[in-house]
Amino acid sequence: ETLSSSPYPALYYQGKMATSNDKHECKVRINDFILSSILSDPEASSLVGSIDNGTSSSRFLLITSAGKILSTAQVEYDQCFPSSSPYNEGSSCAGWHEHDPFAIWDSVAVCIVKTVEELAKHGLDLSIESNNSIVKAVGITNQRETTVAWNDRTGRVYYNAIVWDDTRTAATADAIMKENKQSDVAPQDVLRSKTG
Repeated sequence: ETLSSSPYPALYYQGKMATSNDKHECKVRINDFILSSILSDPEASSLVGSIDNGTSSSRFLLITSAGKILSTAQVEYDQCFPSSSPYNEGSSCAGWHEHDPFAIWDSVAVCIVKTVEELAKHGLDLSIESNNSIVKAVGITNQRETTVAWNDRTGRVYYNAIVWDDTRTAATADAIMKENKQSDVAPQDVLRSKTG
């Protein structure tokens, strides 16, 4: 498949489509009691999906309108702690923490696909027209300030995601806090008041 023929150009990295692998198992759990009540009257049922992307894994939950959890799925992904900088050979990378952005994407996609597949095996096929309107919305939570930059025209990423607990810019943040020191504001809140 080529970039131009894909309906999802952001799924590409260095010209190749991101693909799921089975390196990390997807664990899907279904609440049979909740499922049986949905199966008894699917037209009266409504679900909300929740994508929870954490620091070490992604999860997908389906929750009823009564707040009961129908299903959960989870896939872990690898953590990347570089030993050397691609931009400054020989420099220390202590404190660096990165993720492959496509591992994150793939983990979310696998969670959703495996959930739909498992529910279908148990009698609730969300892919058929009569059932696909049961899921009314999907919300997303993410892992704090993890950042990834990509080209919005090509969908190609520029580098790995920089994880929220990465310390490579700690010296810069400290310098900014010292430069903008205010007597009535704690040093760590100087940046927070400007950036949120």
